[in-house]
Amino acid sequence: MKIAALAVLTGALLACSSAQASARPKWTLAQARTALTNQDFLVTDVGQPDRPDYDLAFSRRSAKSLSRRFAFDGLAHDRLTDLDVRVRFTFVRPGRIADFHGPVADTSQPSFPIRASFYYGWYPEAWFRSSVVPYSRFHPSLDYYGGSDPSVIRQQLEAMRYANLDAGIYSWWGRDGYPPTDARFWRYLAAARTTPFRWAIYYEREGYEDPSVERIRAELEYVRDEYASKPAYLEVEGRFVVFVYGGPEDSCATVERWREANATLGAYLVLKAFGGYRDCAAQPAAWHQYSGDRAEYMLPPDAYMVAPGFEEMQEALARLPRDPERWRQSVAHMVASQVHWQLVISFNEWPEGTSVESAREWASPSGYGAYLDVLHELVPARSQAVAAATSRPSSIPR
Repeated sequence: MKIAALAVLTGALLACSSAQASARPKWTLAQARTALTNQDFLVTDVGQPDRPDYDLAFSRRSAKSLSRRFAFDGLAHDRLTDLDVRVRFTFVRPGRIADFHGPVADTSQPSFPIRASFYYGWYPEAWFRSSVVPYSRFHPSLDYYGGSDPSVIRQQLEAMRYANLDAGIYSWWGRDGYPPTDARFWRYLAAARTTPFRWAIYYEREGYEDPSVERIRAELEYVRDEYASKPAYLEVEGRFVVFVYGGPEDSCATVERWREANATLGAYLVLKAFGGYRDCAAQPAAWHQYSGDRAEYMLPPDAYMVAPGFEEMQEALARLPRDPERWRQSVAHMVASQVHWQLVISFNEWPEGTSVESAREWASPSGYGAYLDVLHELVPARSQAVAAATSRPSSIPR
């Protein structure tokens, strides 16, 4: 008797549930497409090793890629990188993205010679100095921008790739440093994720103080854990690359501090050279020089540096006046040198006036400026066959 009653009750409940489901309005494709365009969607691609994040927006046009089965396969605009990315997912009522798949990362690494430019993400802070605003003799084509602007980062990445550069050496002031370069660096790695372009940090503190072994080790561990595992971080021989700035008091003791701090971490260290650097018992993986006031500087067999000029805002005379024809010769010499590290000083150090980024003063028909045009012409382009772009600047009508 009890079993029979329970069966009757269960049947009644199922019938009630079915009736409620039948009474619920059907979610139409039109409603789903409208829901897709009415908000942004923060999603993580958990199926990929680096678990990239996205802030996706959909236009009415892009929402048409949502099928009658509520499966999406098309372009969305990622606000974190200002790129249109091809994505796949299922759209679940009342408006949730499930089973998300984004573009695959480019995991290639450049071989020697590696051509890179020193890059500064310390704007807008660096436009303000000594009560002078903006602190630059020149006028960037992108205006007096900020280092966190996804559109700026995207356009600068395009410019460096146009110049056939392999990597950017990103000025980094530590986890809690000022300007807040650490808080911005993830954006640069995200923007380059599906390209063969790579980033490495330029450890600035060594040029202004003598950080302890413990502090260096802690910051190298942080870079390794937070950034070096990202596809767009530069590696050489499987080791994450760290460039290190230097000061006038550097000596073999500096090298020893870095050797000890790096002993168990295996970073590929590129230290700034000083008098007698070759005589030190400890040696880093490579050396470089930051020689922005010299048109060319060769540090064989490690590095060759070139600079377009050095015209600091408050110095009466330019240390190195700009000369486009001399720049052409310098770049040709750098390429012919075949040394491992071929370095441009700089992409955008505007206060010192060493930038090769486009400016009103040297704008060109390409849109990238005369100095990048020379790099585009003279620096050999790498094969892009293994790194076909899976994302591009926004072209979706809003």
